[in-house]
Amino acid sequence: MTTPHFDLVDITRAIKQQRKFVIIITVIALIFGCIFFAVRKKKYKAEARFLVTNPLYTDRSTLFRNIETRYVDYFGGDDDVDKIAALAQSDTVRDRIIRNCQFQDVYKMDINDSLGHAALMQIFDKNFNIKRTEYKDMHVTYIAYDPKTAANVANMSVQVLEETYRHYYTSMKQNIYTSIQTKMKQIDSSIAVYTDSLAALRDKYKIYNIISPGRQNVISGDMKGGGAGYGKAMEQIQNIEAVKDQYVSDKAKYMSLLNEFDATTNDNMRYLKVITTAQPPVGPNGPSLMLTAIVAACLGLFFSVIWVLLMAYYKMLNAVVR
Repeated sequence: MTTPHFDLVDITRAIKQQRKFVIIITVIALIFGCIFFAVRKKKYKAEARFLVTNPLYTDRSTLFRNIETRYVDYFGGDDDVDKIAALAQSDTVRDRIIRNCQFQDVYKMDINDSLGHAALMQIFDKNFNIKRTEYKDMHVTYIAYDPKTAANVANMSVQVLEETYRHYYTSMKQNIYTSIQTKMKQIDSSIAVYTDSLAALRDKYKIYNIISPGRQNVISGDMKGGGAGYGKAMEQIQNIEAVKDQYVSDKAKYMSLLNEFDATTNDNMRYLKVITTAQPPVGPNGPSLMLTAIVAACLGLFFSVIWVLLMAYYKMLNAVVR
């Protein structure tokens, strides 16, 4: 038995003989592609873009520097961008986004139920994406069946990221502010105690013209008063005044620090700058109608040609066997 000869001429002849079949299958595939595009549930993709600012620019050491003059970039570096990406993947941020966007109403699930909450988190993870570019800006995208929902989630994601990122820095500054404020209250109490002690000693021994060595100033004059314990009282007054003066000096420094930290712990400063707000997309996400039709027609053409060639080859093979 010889192997049947099936060359390019035979291939062309087979396709030409069955061209009606090929055309019909191609047209049917094209129609099915259009029908599929029309009936499939369409998804919409919304995108928001933002820049990360340098958190050091809003730090008290930058705003109130008195010694060195150093340049601080307005834009955040790679480390700051990485922190935003890490926050976007955290459960805290994801949970706030799905709750703020009312996912329980959008996807008809109980957010308070553990299984429902887990399912909503999976839906968010599947459709949410955040990426950085070589220009150090970040893109946030979300895909949903409703265009308004897609835009709302994308914008809310940027808002929650900004609030969480800002709260990280402001909370640290607020903790320092509270610590200094607590220390100031302790200093005020100590100053009040030392003031009462000094007043009692001065009135008792009539010592009114002695200034503590801590003030680096000495006033000489006639000393009034006397009696047993007068010399010891003078030493006690100087010691107490030295300590009190140091407390007063520390209080002044702490008040200055409180003012500086208070200026950097408010919500007037923003750490993310939105450069493109997400808008409800006009067209659905994915291939267009024309592309879907072309792909379907090409698939129909391909498989119909393969079918015709296989049938022609087997007919020739059967003829040789006989």
